[in-house]
Amino acid sequence: MDTTCMAAGLFPHPPIMIPEIGGKELSRMALTVKTEEEAMKRMVEKGIDTVVIISPHNLCFYDGPALFLAPSISGNLSTFGRPDVSMTLSIDPMLSEAILKEAEPLIPLHRVDKAEAARYGKALTVDWGTFVPMYYLLKAGFQGRAVMLSPCFSSYEINEILGTIVERSAAKLGRKIGVIASGDLSHKLTKDSPNGYTPKGILFDQAVMDALKRRDKKPLTSMTPDFIDEIAMCGLPSVYFLFGVLGHRKAAMPCFSHEGPFGVGYGVCLYLPEKEPEKEEIHDERVKLARESIRYFLDHGKIMKTPHDLLPELKARAGAFVSLHKFGALRGCIGTFLPCYDNVAEEIIHNAKAAACDDPRFPPLSARELSDLTISVDILSTPEPASLSDLDARKYGVIVEKGARRGLLLPDLDGVDTPEEQIAIAKRKAGIGPEESVKLYRFHVKRYY
Repeated sequence: MDTTCMAAGLFPHPPIMIPEIGGKELSRMALTVKTEEEAMKRMVEKGIDTVVIISPHNLCFYDGPALFLAPSISGNLSTFGRPDVSMTLSIDPMLSEAILKEAEPLIPLHRVDKAEAARYGKALTVDWGTFVPMYYLLKAGFQGRAVMLSPCFSSYEINEILGTIVERSAAKLGRKIGVIASGDLSHKLTKDSPNGYTPKGILFDQAVMDALKRRDKKPLTSMTPDFIDEIAMCGLPSVYFLFGVLGHRKAAMPCFSHEGPFGVGYGVCLYLPEKEPEKEEIHDERVKLARESIRYFLDHGKIMKTPHDLLPELKARAGAFVSLHKFGALRGCIGTFLPCYDNVAEEIIHNAKAAACDDPRFPPLSARELSDLTISVDILSTPEPASLSDLDARKYGVIVEKGARRGLLLPDLDGVDTPEEQIAIAKRKAGIGPEESVKLYRFHVKRYY
């Protein structure tokens, strides 16, 4: 994670976790309590200035998430018979406003103050989805401010984008944040659950916890709406938000647990920043050339000419891929595995324009998006024939070939851990069936940022 995001995790919110409510029943979820106490202690030790918490039990809107803004927001547990158990959170106005501003061109983010909440017959309050994890964070010694959010249930991907916006906004302010994604998992885990039972409940919980452990959203994106409705949950939007906060940055997971003693799944996990390996800095003529190519095409509507004063390494011939990321998410990737032009510079110029404007998976890039892009350039070695045993998903890219159909996948991609996964994805890209035999080729890349 970026150094401004000091800790982020998933935390459950059953009111029974509060000792004044749970009493002796608290012993039935001792693992969850112990893991959460340890996670909150570690979060506080990171020296966070502000905690950003998203809860599915505050005022939610159909078309987008919401941000709650007031100098301070209070709440208690009167709904659960304990009005004397209360808290007041001081709100971080600068970070809240920065998030609203950053979100404006990207997603509908509702600004909710006391007057806006009253329009819907609601009070601006610390709901129980916020209260429960904050109880443990305050118990661990947190004394900073908060940003309070609620998610969108109609589009999980919007919550992921919101996560990237939060991380980006905190980085711009230099704010050290901790992130709490509040949410319970399936509410139908056991036959004595008050919400009913389905055997799919545990499958959902296992898929979510596995996705969190592996930092891989694929188990979540394959879930159908009917499946999600049947298992009854409130935490999936918060999980997507957490993935958005984490992005592609390296993180360790010192705290992880799951249990369901009352028929509801309680998952806890904490991510802490892990130092990124040093990237080779050539700051970098290849990347600079790719950005200039995109800017020139957006300004003039045609391919820029190749500069005359090329560095020696840009005069050679090689295949090249240009990859664009926006807020950590892929925004375009086009390349050539064999050289098509007179030199690497021309290869980069043409492929950068194509990644920005011709990738069929995305709409053409707009000029206002250019400043938000992270660009990498991969220079490819000449492909060589290979067998499955010759491949390594981190070290080599792979090409599959069946007649005139070819598919390529670059090495060292998030969520692609084995050669078998590489081959399967490359086959799909080429329209080759999973059972069809193919010729395999491997290649090295040198990646520049």
